[in-house]
Amino acid sequence: MGDHGQTLNGDHGGGSPEEVETSIFSLSLKKPTFSTPSDLGISDCGFNTDGKEICISMMEQLDFAVTISAMLGVPFPFGSIGRVNPLLYSLGAGRWFQDGTATDDLKDQLEGWMQDYVNSLCINAWQVKRYIDVYSGSSVIGFPAEDLLYVEDMYLQAQEHWSHATLDLLSSESGTNVSSWPVLMRQANAYLKFLDGVIDLARSKWTEFDLKLMGVGLSILFVSLLIQLIAVRSLDKFCCSFPLPSGHIKASIGSMFTLSSVVIRAGSFLSNSYILEEGKVAIFFLATAGILELRNSISKKKFLSEATSSFLLVFIVRLSMEYGLSKQAASSSGFASTLGISLHDSARTYLSLIGPILAMLLLVYMLSKFVTRRSDLGAQTYVVNGAILCYILIIAHWVVESNLLAMPSLLQRIGRISIPRFIYAVGILQLVSIALSEQFLRKKSYDNQRVLIHKAVNVLSAWSSTILLLAGKQGSLVALGAVAGAWCIARLGNLSPDIMDGSFYNITHLPLPVTKWSLLAVCLFFCTGHWCAFDGLRYGAAFIGFDEFILVRQAILLAIDTFGFSHILPVFGLPVLVAYSLPNQQTKQTQASVLFVRLALVYMMYGFITALSATFTVLCVTIHRRHLMVWGLFAPKYVFDVLGLIVTDTLICLAVLYYIDPVEDENTE
Repeated sequence: MGDHGQTLNGDHGGGSPEEVETSIFSLSLKKPTFSTPSDLGISDCGFNTDGKEICISMMEQLDFAVTISAMLGVPFPFGSIGRVNPLLYSLGAGRWFQDGTATDDLKDQLEGWMQDYVNSLCINAWQVKRYIDVYSGSSVIGFPAEDLLYVEDMYLQAQEHWSHATLDLLSSESGTNVSSWPVLMRQANAYLKFLDGVIDLARSKWTEFDLKLMGVGLSILFVSLLIQLIAVRSLDKFCCSFPLPSGHIKASIGSMFTLSSVVIRAGSFLSNSYILEEGKVAIFFLATAGILELRNSISKKKFLSEATSSFLLVFIVRLSMEYGLSKQAASSSGFASTLGISLHDSARTYLSLIGPILAMLLLVYMLSKFVTRRSDLGAQTYVVNGAILCYILIIAHWVVESNLLAMPSLLQRIGRISIPRFIYAVGILQLVSIALSEQFLRKKSYDNQRVLIHKAVNVLSAWSSTILLLAGKQGSLVALGAVAGAWCIARLGNLSPDIMDGSFYNITHLPLPVTKWSLLAVCLFFCTGHWCAFDGLRYGAAFIGFDEFILVRQAILLAIDTFGFSHILPVFGLPVLVAYSLPNQQTKQTQASVLFVRLALVYMMYGFITALSATFTVLCVTIHRRHLMVWGLFAPKYVFDVLGLIVTDTLICLAVLYYIDPVEDENTE
């Protein structure tokens, strides 16, 4: 008994009879005076080994809810498209008994039961027709017009047949010796035909999968992966003009670990167990990479502080994913409650503000130091200063939202509504000014490494204020962790021996930092309280600064909150890996060409990792398309990964246009 069966191996996600069929037992304490009419075709009878006749009846699970509703005399479920099952319905037929005894006339009681059943089918058909009409009118996709006309025609035929059947029944009741059984049977068949037609239509539109199109889509994805691999390898051969260093065999260990971790993580999406623990899988590989780099750092006696910090950061990120920064405990007091520390409401409120404010002030300090140390920023200074101003305003917004201070209603409205809208406006102006300056104020510079860092800080400053505001008080803590993680990854990318001696290196040194960057982005997605389900969206973030709902505006804010830390900031921050790992013993001309080629290589590798994960997610959905939890588990993961792939590819294209300048020197080629 249950809502599904299983095979001998324990599988229950396929479409075999063992998996989709199960048993149901129903019992009536009153002995019926007749069997359910065989004309309804609901039983399959045969003889067992003892020669006794056994009849097994079949019913769709779709019919269960509506049949029970008809037996109880309650309204049918609005969203049900099932039909009243005659065998189960017959167990509750009230016309069989009067004062506990059966009626004398078997024919009358049989026709009376049939009359009740046809009446139930009439209400059943009306309810299904109403649901189809409402669904088609409100759904974005709905049913095609020709299918709706077909359903309408079947329903009108059943209703017209009912009009004639009513006249025949009235004539039979007036005393004429005409049996009403054939009339009732034809009417039941008319309603059942309509209901079966709706069920077939719904199955064809909602549950049937076009395997040919799915195969074509998967083929396109795998071909695109192959093309990306070929492009990465070709670009690597183009940029590797120096012989391989003597330590390239040791360095390839990082590439081997990277390849295995990327493939294993993507393959974990094929399991319905590991797909629920994507964040834990990502943090496991990130921790493993940290252990390898810590060992490498100790053996080389280089970057020991960065390796230790990276390993400790992984531990903190793991805790934040589980407790402090999750959606259920998105405050600094989450750890206190987890440890069993009892706090008063006021103390908890203060504690939830102190950590985020200190983290935000630290971010302000870092941007201020960057501005003071870079005297050649020019107009870019306004973008960074605008971000600093927005950070301070975010702190004011948090204070107003906490209700710690008694403020006039005007100041409360300014803090709740005006400040967020001002931050949104500043962010838009920053992005527009960056685009205009790149288009009209671009200057030739021989210090391309410095320019690359300036551009990265610029665009990250423009995006960060809005993302931090939408993320809530946890945003500054996550941002501080992201900055620390990016710094560690960029610095540890210089552990390779040929980088430290100043020579140019090949592709074997890039995959590990890029993979760690990708894994960190995945962890940031879960740290901010998201998960790959529609109830994992932080819908409240879409209404920060707004009380009214406008679809496009709220959808944009929700998308920025969802993909901010996991897609937008990581993609635009990737050049940090390139800028902090360039050899210093190259000429400015060589360094410029190497810089932009390696930047393109890094983006291609990052896009490949994202595409590989999305491809395996699509493959997982294809395999589990008949799984019981396909719509509750695999379909949301598919939607998030495909949208994430589209967002990542779009951002990569924009980042390449923004970062990679055409080399103007005619001798470069």
